Formats: sequence, structure tokens, C-alpha cells
Amino acid sequence: MVKKKLPVGIDDFKKIIENDYYFVDKSMFIDELLNKKSEVTLLPRPRRFGKTLNMSMLNYFFNIEDKELNRNLFNNLNISNTDKMIYQGEYPVIYISLKDIKVSNWELCLEKFLALIKKEYKKYGLPLEEKRDTQENSLLNLSEHLYEKYGKKVIILIDEYDTPLVTAHSQGYYDEAIFFFRNVLSAALKGNPYLEFAILTGILRIAKESIFSGLNNLTVSTILDNKYEYFGLTENEVEEALKYYELDYELEEVKKWYNGYKFGDRLVYNPWSIINSINDKELNPYWINTSDNALIKQLLDKNDSKVLDDLKTVFSGNEIEEVIAENIVFSDLEDVDTIWSLMLFSGYLTYSRSVVSDITGAKTYFLKIPNYEVQSFFKNTFIKEYSHGKTAMYFKMLEDLYKGDMDKFEFKFKELYLSAISYHDTANSEKYYHHFMLGILLTLGDKYRITSNRESGYGRYDIALEPKDKSNYGLIFEFKIGDKNSIEEKAKEALVQINEKKYDISMKNNGVSKVIKIGMAFSGKDVAIESEIN
Repeated sequence: MVKKKLPVGIDDFKKIIENDYYFVDKSMFIDELLNKKSEVTLLPRPRRFGKTLNMSMLNYFFNIEDKELNRNLFNNLNISNTDKMIYQGEYPVIYISLKDIKVSNWELCLEKFLALIKKEYKKYGLPLEEKRDTQENSLLNLSEHLYEKYGKKVIILIDEYDTPLVTAHSQGYYDEAIFFFRNVLSAALKGNPYLEFAILTGILRIAKESIFSGLNNLTVSTILDNKYEYFGLTENEVEEALKYYELDYELEEVKKWYNGYKFGDRLVYNPWSIINSINDKELNPYWINTSDNALIKQLLDKNDSKVLDDLKTVFSGNEIEEVIAENIVFSDLEDVDTIWSLMLFSGYLTYSRSVVSDITGAKTYFLKIPNYEVQSFFKNTFIKEYSHGKTAMYFKMLEDLYKGDMDKFEFKFKELYLSAISYHDTANSEKYYHHFMLGILLTLGDKYRITSNRESGYGRYDIALEPKDKSNYGLIFEFKIGDKNSIEEKAKEALVQINEKKYDISMKNNGVSKVIKIGMAFSGKDVAIESEIN
């Protein structure tokens, strides 16, 4: 039997249905929207979880243009068996996607947005008054023109509403962008007499004060609640797809790579990765390579000690407990605590459960890396940060450390360190070098339980890596700083300290029989290393 084609990179609902691509029926999304019938609904979800395809489906369902042709698209879908078909083809629809407004300056941003508005005018054959219809009242005026033409209120669909704002923040024109888009959305969505309802999608729930000021008719459903379960793929849907393409034997590996996301009470898979994986018949990090990840990298670059400590925890397969801000305020992005909210809503982390404090009433979430695909992103981020183009040597260096070949490790480390440190401000502080080393070692989190500044024996070691396989080497690091002429002696002092304070005692009590003790001393771009195995 000839299998259906997979819609790789296709998010036009009509094209998928008419060309008989493999399609997971999410049409009951329409039923839920109409049952809840909020005037303005915001649905933040991670990228590549089906937002654009769902919005395209809404457009073809409700749009008054080509009503009869579009009705045929839904003939065999679940929505066709409901009473909601009376709404099919009943409304003029303004459907714009802001996902491609990723430009370097405000003038280009405004130009691209207004081009989308002009395209909607042209689509409906409406006359465009440049001065009146292409500025902050553009969506409001367009809805008025459509109401006058059809005698019916308008549905507004805005896909990826936050993309221009995220880009504006990274490119330095955020003030102009937020001022303009706040006014555009306020005019179109607040008190618009021509509006039936509006749906917005994005990744982040940008704070009301930033963009939805005064909008008291806004309903928001994030990944933290149980509404609108039509984004992502359920396990049953993934199993059916794998079975259809005769790949059901791969299910456990597929789970390892792409499962683990939690939306409300539901576990879901990343559809972009599933489609590409089935199409290629390979397990690769597809989703993580579809964005520049700029905001995440910006916060990771701060090299904050708490962030590194918490990443160390999640790398080891454990959870961290954090307060999550559902509203993102861009001015708060200078605060590294914001990284956990950003990572959760962007899909880099997921949560297992939440708890409310009996004392303070504060709600916290237990966060973890969802799957192997996302873990590979974090690994690659740290590898790029510390290898500076010498990725093969970086991997070899870690392999040497893992195998206990300290001569080879020391040789490669010194060469990489000389390159990496030139990209950082050296510091006369042990804390700086501690963070630097922790960043390098975090990529070993799947092989070791990584801890730092923990008590063991008669003191606190700097960093310890306890192997998950107890037959492998354990690793204990102690760091010192000095001047160029004293670092050899300082490295020896660090090694002596490990032995005298018996930092290896906890590890050996846990069944690790072989431990590599490593004393390191730093002075600017110079480093000395002393080690022993016992």
C-alpha cells in the first residue's frame, strides 16, 4: 500500500487536506473555541507545536470567502459531526501571521507589518487609503471595511503575535515596537464594534501592561492549564502514526527523544520532530534547530552561578523547583530568574507538578528537561561556548577524562582553555574559574551526578562528578588561583587538600571504587593541573 505523504514544513490546512497528506484531526479545537466563545483568546504554546496549522484551519472554517469549497475540507473530520457546522463560512476573517517579522530595525518591522495589512485589503478587493488604513488603526479600519462589505462582524486571527517584539528586544528597537503594536491591538480588540472574536497565538504571554493594556476581554490559556488540548501530539496519535508508517518498533526510542512535554495534565510529543523523524526514519534533534534561540542564549551567557547550579541539576536528570511568572515583562529579562519562565514556555523545559506553600501561598513548579532532543541543545550550547571551533578536540578531551587518561586530558584542556579564555574577562576570583569549569563539565550530566560546593569528609569540595555506573571513575576537582609563577605549587596544594580533607569519602561510600583527584590552579590564561588516581 502506498503511504500518505507527510506534511514536512507544510502548515496550510487546505493544502494538506486537498493533497491527502497525513493529518491528525484537531478540528474539535473549533468546537471548544465556540463553546467557550471568549471575545479575545490568547494561546501561547512553544514553536512548532501546531499553532500555525490550527490557525490556518480556523481561517478556512470560518471564512466567508469560498464558503462552499472550504466546507468540503471538513467533510471527513470530527467537527463535521457537530452542530458547529452552522458557523462554517459565516464570517469575514482577517488572518495575518507575524512569524516572519524578524528584522534588524524598526523601519523594516513597520514596513513588513503594513505589507501584511495591504495583502488583506487586496485579498478582499477593498480600497486602501494609505494615510488612514496603514497605521495604528489598520486592523480596526480593515474590520470596519469588511463589516461594511459583508454586513457581518469580523474574526481576527493573529499568529505568532510576539515574534516582532522578541526580535525588537534583541535588535534594540523594542520601545518603538511595543508602542506601535500595543496601539494596534488595543484599537482592534478593545471595544471594536465590528469584532466577532479574535484568536492570538505566540510563544510568550507578554504582560498585559506591556501590550494588552486596558484589554479586559482577554482570556489566556497557557501550557499550565487544561484548556485547548489541540496542540502537540498525544501518545495515541504518535503510536497510530508510527504504526501506519510501519515504525511502531521505534516507539520507546521515539519517547526518549521527543516525549515528555506536559500541557496541563497531558503528556504530549513535539509534532515537528515526530513528522521529520518518521519522514527521515532517523532520530535527530529536528525541533531545536528551527530557531536562533537568542533569548535563551542571552540569559545563559550571563554565566550566573544559580543558573549553572540548577542546570547542573537538570542535566543529571533531576528536577529544580522554581517560581514561574506567567506574564513575561521584557525589562525583567535582565533578571536571570526569568530564564526558567522563558525556558518553560518556549519548550526547553517542562514541569512534572506544582505545589502551593501552606505558609506563603506561593506556587512553585518542578522543572526538568523534557527529552533527549532538548538535552542535546543544552549540550551543544555549552560545547559551542567552550570549544570555540574546536568541537572535536572538546569531545576527545571529555573522553580522555572519562577514561582516566589524564596526560591527554591535560594537554587538550590547556589548548582549549587558551582559546576559550580569550573570549572572557579573566578574573582574580576562584568563583569565576569554578563557573567556567562547571560549564565545561555540565555536558557530562548524562554519565555523572554533578555536584559542587558540597560537604564531604572534612570540608567542601569544589566540583564532584559521581558516575552513574559505579565501575567508572569518579572525579573530584579543587581550584586555586595564583600568579603565573605560583600556579604549579597552587595546583599541588589543591590536590593535597582533596586528600587531607578526604573529599572522596562520600563517593566511595556510595560504591565508587576508583576516583580521580584533580587539583587545578589558574592565573589569567595560564593553568596548572595536578592529578592522581586511587
